[in-house]
Amino acid sequence: MIEEIKSKNNSLIKYIYKLKNNSFSKSEKKFVIEGEHLCEMAGENLLFILTEHKMDETRFPNQYIVTNEILEKLSEGKSVARIIGVCKYIDSYDKLSNFVLFLDDVQDPGNVGTIFRTALGFKFKTIFVTPKTAYRYNSKVVQASQGSIFKLDLRNGNISTLQELKKQGYKLIGTALREKTISLNDFRFNKNDKYAIILGNEGQGISLDILDICDFTLKINISDIESLNVAIAGAIIMNKVCNEGE
Repeated sequence: MIEEIKSKNNSLIKYIYKLKNNSFSKSEKKFVIEGEHLCEMAGENLLFILTEHKMDETRFPNQYIVTNEILEKLSEGKSVARIIGVCKYIDSYDKLSNFVLFLDDVQDPGNVGTIFRTALGFKFKTIFVTPKTAYRYNSKVVQASQGSIFKLDLRNGNISTLQELKKQGYKLIGTALREKTISLNDFRFNKNDKYAIILGNEGQGISLDILDICDFTLKINISDIESLNVAIAGAIIMNKVCNEGE
């Protein structure tokens, strides 16, 4: 299907613009992405694209040929996107991965997207997010994820989720400076165990209720600075889990 749209007041263009609002996106179960790379990564979740010039139909069968003015209206990046796509929400998998990530109110979209990207690289395919975590389909989250969002199993989560994971044999690992906190350097991940790594809010860390049910809390040894960015800390921990827990 290839159709042409010339007016930015077209009803479909107005609809796509409204999808940039999180509430409307949730109600429609659709979201907007920008750029050829993300549109290719979207796979079967991609419904159609908007582009100024016709693209290869074997890659993008459903296309709307639009003006630069329309692309400019819909683009959020520093430059006008060459391609804008509309995607359906991503389905959850049937089975949890052995390495699970839990984001406890991580609020910065750039951090969340970067964590998604890193998680995929280190085999954390299942990620739970709390209600106050940055919205998973926020354009900044999707952009920072570099398309990894389309290959992850993203689910809503809360403290009950962690309690259920614990019943299923997952060891709950948090990050905190507490009396019984273990240095990451001294901790060993067992390849026969299942782990849920919990990353907390940028300012407050992991909530006390969640810390109280953790099996272990870890700290990363650093010098000359008080703390690390949550996405960086998460990458260090996930790398260790992946390399030791395989």
